[in-house]
Amino acid sequence: MPTMLKIAMSHDAWIGLHTVWQWSQADRGFLSETESLYRNWARGQPNNKNGNENCAGMRKGGRFHDIRCDQRIPFICYDESSTERYILIKEEKNWTEAQSYCRQHHTDLVSVRNHTENEKVIEEVTKQTDYYYWWIGLYKNWTWSDESKSSYRNWEKTSDHSSLVGDDRICAVVSSGQWKKKKCNKEYRFICYEDNLILVKQNKTWAEALTYCRQHHRHLVAVSTEMLQHWVKRRAENASTSHVWLGLRFCCTLRIWFWVSLERLCYQNWGVLYIGSKCGHAGAVESRNGQKWFSLPETERLNFICRK
Repeated sequence: MPTMLKIAMSHDAWIGLHTVWQWSQADRGFLSETESLYRNWARGQPNNKNGNENCAGMRKGGRFHDIRCDQRIPFICYDESSTERYILIKEEKNWTEAQSYCRQHHTDLVSVRNHTENEKVIEEVTKQTDYYYWWIGLYKNWTWSDESKSSYRNWEKTSDHSSLVGDDRICAVVSSGQWKKKKCNKEYRFICYEDNLILVKQNKTWAEALTYCRQHHRHLVAVSTEMLQHWVKRRAENASTSHVWLGLRFCCTLRIWFWVSLERLCYQNWGVLYIGSKCGHAGAVESRNGQKWFSLPETERLNFICRK
């Protein structure tokens, strides 16, 4: 969620937070986009039978089942540096403990990327044990619909999951400032968010871009927070130039960088190739790669982002 919303309304209203199943190694570049979506659920699974089954285990036949994360069962680690990639740990732990163990002693809890790998895991594990379930690295994670990385949560203190039984799709509502978990197919009011940014796909010098934004919108964007950088990144990805102008300029007289909107320059995201400040330079963000900021001559002609 891009900003903290202070809402006094007593009625439940959807916010952009919902659950998705995700592999433990998803953030390590181990899985391609297609591989990250592989699931081998048993029939009728996942079913969230107890209202809080947020982790996945593999049964003997190789099928996945959702299970409460606090259950204690054996687990399968993956070790990228070993000839034996799949290591069965017979010690019973809950899912979080199993993940920590695998990350400490091997690489991670096993992520299953395709059917062939699923069969290989079963082949390696079943010959070592008669256990019925094993933890794998699949768990239910809360994510924002705008793909932002905010970790802020404000759940209500009650923990009654009875209303969530039988439905694996869980979303969040806000009511009187606190958040509740609800089945996603329910109907409630909802809250939209507008980032007020617009990418202008015209190639202009920095001064021309500044004039355009002031004439047609408000000003060139000032990236004052990490959250705003997220939205600038999403706009910049669609640019036709390698960099995109920001409302950031170097003042030769004072030898400082400043936002033309006069916002304070607290948050910064300069790239590793940033080599200092020069007269006649302004700030631009990469349209690809890591979307870092760079100091470029104001005479370059780039796309730009306005604040509406």
